Amino acid sequence: MKKYNYKVFEDNGGGLYLFVFGDDNKVIYVHAGYEYSEGQLTEDITALKHGSDPKDWDGNEEDPQACWDSLDDESYRNGGWKIVADNDGIYPGVMGRAAQREFGIDAE
Repeated sequence: MKKYNYKVFEDNGGGLYLFVFGDDNKVIYVHAGYEYSEGQLTEDITALKHGSDPKDWDGNEEDPQACWDSLDDESYRNGGWKIVADNDGIYPGVMGRAAQREFGIDAE
């Protein structure tokens, strides 16, 4: 079973993004807009953990690697993008409300 690495970002506007990496650490899948379909992101992460190939999913950006590369741009690095989840877990301390809802974190 293939295991993929992934990172979930939340931007300062509440947007949720999933980046999935292939064997060569290149981005093979990017999807945005999870904040509009609560539960879909966690379903996609579960599918990844069970070996689903994201290349077969709908919604991939035309050039996923270019999307990732654009995160290195100064405007993104200082623009409020935070990694809120990855293969190692979820990070409630940096989540905004959209990620909290998606991952079932109670906001205090």
